[in-house]
Amino acid sequence: MEKYPLLQSLIKSLIKPLTPEKQTELEELFKDKLKFTSVFDITRLTENGFKEKVENEFKSKYAKPLVISSASLVKFYNDAKCLAAQISHLYREKQLSSGEPQHRWHPAGIRAVEKEGPTYTNLFKENWDDSCKIDSIASIDSPVAYLRALYLFAEQLEMSASQSKTEIAVKTEKEEKTETETETKTKTETETETETETDKKTKAKTPTDNRIRLKTRRPELAELVIDQHNTFTPQPMLKIVNDLLEKNIKEAMKYGPDKEKSTYELLALRSYPFALPYEISHHQCLLGLSGEKPSLGELNYRITTHLPLTQTVNFKYGQIRNSTPSVAQQLMSGLSPKQQDLLIEDLIATPSDNYWKKIYGTAKKNSLKDLDTFLKHTGLNAEQLEALLAQGKNSPRLSSNYPTPIALDGLYGARYVHGPSFSNIIDNMKVVAKEITATSYERLQRMQRMIRLQRWLDISFVELDTLIISAFNSSTPINHDMHLDTHTLRTLGVYRHLKRRYSINADEFAAVLYQLSPYAIGDQVSLFDRVFNQTRLFEKHLALDGRSFSTDDTDKASHTVLQHLSASLGLPLAEDSLLKVVKNTQKHLGSLKVALDTLSSIYRQARIARMFGISIADCTTLATLLGGESVTSCLTNPIDNIRTLKVTAREGNMSVEVVARFHLPGQFYHDYLPTLLPGSTLKTSTSWFANTDTVNAFSVLFPILPGSNKVATISINGIVTAAPNSVVSLAGCGIKVIHGNFDELIKRDASWVTLTRTELSGSDIVLPLFNTQLQQTEPLRPDPSNMLDVLMQLDWITNWLSESVYTIPKLKHLLLSTTNSNDHALQNMQQHLTKLKKDSDQHKITTAEINALSLPKLPEDSTWWSLMASTLLDANGLVKNFAPTITDDVPKKLVDVLQSVIAPLVLNIDAAENARLKDDCQKKLKDLLLLAHDRQLHLVEQLLQETCQLPMNSAKGVLVWANTSAYEILIATQDDANNESYLTKLSKTLPKVLRHAEAAVQLHLSRSALHLFLEHPDWLEPSDTTQKLTLTLSSLYLLDRFNHGMTTHQYPEENVLSYLKFANSEATTAEKNSLLAGLLNWTTEQVTVLTATLTHQQARTVKDLDWVMRCYTTCKATGLTTGSLLDATALNNNSTTDDWKKIGEAVMATSR
Repeated sequence: MEKYPLLQSLIKSLIKPLTPEKQTELEELFKDKLKFTSVFDITRLTENGFKEKVENEFKSKYAKPLVISSASLVKFYNDAKCLAAQISHLYREKQLSSGEPQHRWHPAGIRAVEKEGPTYTNLFKENWDDSCKIDSIASIDSPVAYLRALYLFAEQLEMSASQSKTEIAVKTEKEEKTETETETKTKTETETETETETDKKTKAKTPTDNRIRLKTRRPELAELVIDQHNTFTPQPMLKIVNDLLEKNIKEAMKYGPDKEKSTYELLALRSYPFALPYEISHHQCLLGLSGEKPSLGELNYRITTHLPLTQTVNFKYGQIRNSTPSVAQQLMSGLSPKQQDLLIEDLIATPSDNYWKKIYGTAKKNSLKDLDTFLKHTGLNAEQLEALLAQGKNSPRLSSNYPTPIALDGLYGARYVHGPSFSNIIDNMKVVAKEITATSYERLQRMQRMIRLQRWLDISFVELDTLIISAFNSSTPINHDMHLDTHTLRTLGVYRHLKRRYSINADEFAAVLYQLSPYAIGDQVSLFDRVFNQTRLFEKHLALDGRSFSTDDTDKASHTVLQHLSASLGLPLAEDSLLKVVKNTQKHLGSLKVALDTLSSIYRQARIARMFGISIADCTTLATLLGGESVTSCLTNPIDNIRTLKVTAREGNMSVEVVARFHLPGQFYHDYLPTLLPGSTLKTSTSWFANTDTVNAFSVLFPILPGSNKVATISINGIVTAAPNSVVSLAGCGIKVIHGNFDELIKRDASWVTLTRTELSGSDIVLPLFNTQLQQTEPLRPDPSNMLDVLMQLDWITNWLSESVYTIPKLKHLLLSTTNSNDHALQNMQQHLTKLKKDSDQHKITTAEINALSLPKLPEDSTWWSLMASTLLDANGLVKNFAPTITDDVPKKLVDVLQSVIAPLVLNIDAAENARLKDDCQKKLKDLLLLAHDRQLHLVEQLLQETCQLPMNSAKGVLVWANTSAYEILIATQDDANNESYLTKLSKTLPKVLRHAEAAVQLHLSRSALHLFLEHPDWLEPSDTTQKLTLTLSSLYLLDRFNHGMTTHQYPEENVLSYLKFANSEATTAEKNSLLAGLLNWTTEQVTVLTATLTHQQARTVKDLDWVMRCYTTCKATGLTTGSLLDATALNNNSTTDDWKKIGEAVMATSR
């Protein structure tokens, strides 16, 4: 203080009227606590801020009110301001000018060429060298000055006595709470209060005490060195935030058991707050593979080694090495391994305090029922809590077009958080008097998972709940426990993938998986009404009233329903559109009704086709190609829920046999009770059900399980009258499973069967039968297709076709042609076929032509024609297919066959003459037959060129590919003993050849390429079943990829064919990889990494080349190396931290 005499004199004038003791206190206050060094330190504060600071520091030091009046402090502050102003004035006055010439650091201007005049600069010679340049950081208008002013202003605001609206609101709330608590204090507590009134005033908090000040939020600012680097070097806000968080985290963990762990390790291990766990490497992968780049999981599908080309149910599409399609779908969810583990861990019946501390941040689990506590620990606001519990403006609402007798709308939007224990609306969680009612340990665990998942996926609670419930109901078996599992994560992964590619909504995807929703929240419209009741074309809305309809458009009731469906779905009422959908539904679901099951199936098929941008007919074609009936059935009814139960019961001479076929109900809002399907029968030897005046029922009862007091029952109601020793249909009767799950009950032995007869009076007569047997006669769907896998396969095949030479109708024509379509195609070719028949007749070998050869005579029982009949020449004069393979040398093959025919002959007893005659006959016959063979082949070549534009030199290859020959085609044009039309015979042979020819033309398949793959079909793809090239989805795909490499990547065909020959030679692996790298314009190292994973560590086939090219394309799209790409596809929840870190760093490196 002695160093600042001016400030000291002010302080002495302030404390002069006080007693010596108080003077000492104030001197110590200014010296030790306030630490003012000049009057400028005082003037930087506002008047109120100065007063408040002095008062607060005095109270904190001496625990008593300030001994100086407020007026004295105001006078002191004003005197300091006055002195500061005088000092500033004197400084400016002395620094005004000097007699020395100044350094001209700035341009002189236009007067540089003239004698300097009386300017301000010349008259008032300012000492500019002592002032800042305009770009100096010390300038009063520099960024530093601006930031310093902001910093000081922020400190002034923090010290201000005025309060913001938020502070006033918080204060009012606390006062109300304090007042309430005070009223509830007991008299004893009041009497034991020992604090004096003075102490209470001392401890009373000022309005600024609750403020989080700048020195707490940004403590480094006070010590920040102001220099060129700190002033002008950009600092991302995220880096500043991360640095502050890391510093605080390390400070908090300095003395804990985790002090040796890094910040990111701690963030991955913690589960609270709800933003955690956070795994930096996974986040790097998400950021680096965002935008147009394929994401984690999608990489697996891009470079999978198991494409869905088998035309059977394929469970391996998406698999790459040891990584399964399930793992790929979980990766596509965008959730890190720790997040997934937290979501799918088992629910705990009685969690410990440590569990609640770990999950909710508090060990007081009962306090979570309190609204304020729950909101504080979850980070929700009141509106978000309403959405979580489906309350308030987020309350569910049932469609008025769904007249169900039991409305379960109390669950919609919050079904998962309530769990399977929900029985009625009384069990629904609500907020009453600032408390969440009907909570339980299980529901609290469900709620925290739901909140986290909603934040991580950035999706609304109602959409997320709808997706989760659809996943539960579409899993096999149905997830009755409603626990999040890997199938749920797979569902979320496939949904996010399809949403990004096709913009499908959550409720639409849920309907594709399970069922249309007739519910909505608030003032929203349910999906059912958005689909089927949006149009204004009909007087009445389509109501889910359960009425039956059919595909017969002539029926008035059915016509109305079909027209409504057509207008709602945008599908024409045609056989290859809406009617195909309805017939598929009828085939796989049974009778058609205006009910949720039926309309959901119809909507599902239409929505899937629309999502992929294809017609209903094309979608059916692709489903057939991908897996036949299994995939088609999955698109119609993705849930394998048809069950067949056979129950046999006997007691004495009485016996009853029931066969029940029905659909298992889902978890929620199914239509009424399930009814038995056609094929359900009752066979009885008794007259128990013969009375027409009774209502009959049949029940199977199961023994009570330990720990339960409920009898599980399967009951069939509404059984019709049945005479003794008769069989009656039970189709349409209701079936109910009580206190159990059918798939679980069927594994148990039944205790007994009861036959119940209810008379008109209402009394029941029950007949028990104890000798019972249960059997599930119809097994679960063979090779059931999973809808998630089917959707991914449809995604692949539509993407492939969009860049291939094929269209879906053309692919159907090549692979799925029927007899009717073949006949239709030949009818358009009748002119060409008539010409073919005429030409073939003209080019046949005749007896006259053979006689003209002047061949030696044979014994009377033989002729030259008959000698060649078995191998070379048929009775019509057509040359047979003596050279069936593509590698046969026709002239040489002909010579060999002729030698086998002529060699046994003895044309002369003289050996030399005999040999000469044989050679002469062989030469003459060879010339004749070879010419005829070429003429016959030319006829077919000409036909294929005119009809398919196939080059003539490729015709022989196409015929071999089609496993036929020119002879088989021409023989079909000849008359036979059955008088069968030549067109009929050609329809059995020619269509197959035409399809192969069209495929070759579309693929731009050259003669050399076709002959190579015919000669070496294993060079296209390895096969254990056949050694011939056939027309399959797999071969067409690989030939298309062969063509794709030439057209898109500009690989010369000669180079690709040369590589295949070289790859299947004895050359070394290094030489083959080097040649392939040159072909792809890639590095040998990258190619070597890929080929090392193949079966032979070499790319020997087109299938191998296709995989390498897909990897090449993916590497270019992501910027990853081949090693990093393969490692990225190998990631899963069990991968080590180092594995994830390696890929995260590689991905981020590509983004720079």
